[in-house]
Amino acid sequence: MSYKKLIPNIYLKDEKAYADKDLSVLLGNGDAVAAANRFSENGADEILVMDLSYDDDSHEKAIGILRQITKSIDTPVLVGGNVKRRRKARHWDGS
Repeated sequence: MSYKKLIPNIYLKDEKAYADKDLSVLLGNGDAVAAANRFSENGADEILVMDLSYDDDSHEKAIGILRQITKSIDTPVLVGGNVKRRRKARHWDGS
């Protein structure tokens, strides 16, 4: 028996949530936390968040949003993009 997972994507750039990597479709009003909550409430098995930040300041803001997402839902969150060092990845979950 095969098992399929529903894993929606959130592309995060400039504190806005997008549905596609071309950043042409805003998710709702662009609130990533609200989008993650919607996905979680609608049965997502996991949520993939891609951090498309371009400098340290925008990266720190993205980390803050990722922390808000992980605190607001029980659904596992997968994070990708802009990971240059392993210790930086630990900032996402607050550890």
